[in-house]
Amino acid sequence: MSASAGRPVSGVVRDARGAPVALARVWFRSGPGALPDVAALTDGQGRFTLSAPRAGNYEIGCNADAQGSARLAVVVGERGVQVDMVLPP
Repeated sequence: MSASAGRPVSGVVRDARGAPVALARVWFRSGPGALPDVAALTDGQGRFTLSAPRAGNYEIGCNADAQGSARLAVVVGERGVQVDMVLPP
């Protein structure tokens, strides 16, 4: 992977019962350096992918209108990271 390429932060957003949540917004809340001001929307299976500009510690935010919001701390390596986010009951 080149130094200018992003590192994928991919995962699934689920509700408290474990069901995937479609159309949830997922974004970087904080990280090392400047972050893109964009959010990903989950697909019908709750999947999303963001692109981290560099390896390091990040906090991801997630919001779904009917299910609430959540935060998750992740460590992104050179090859990215796979995560599961669970919204509160």
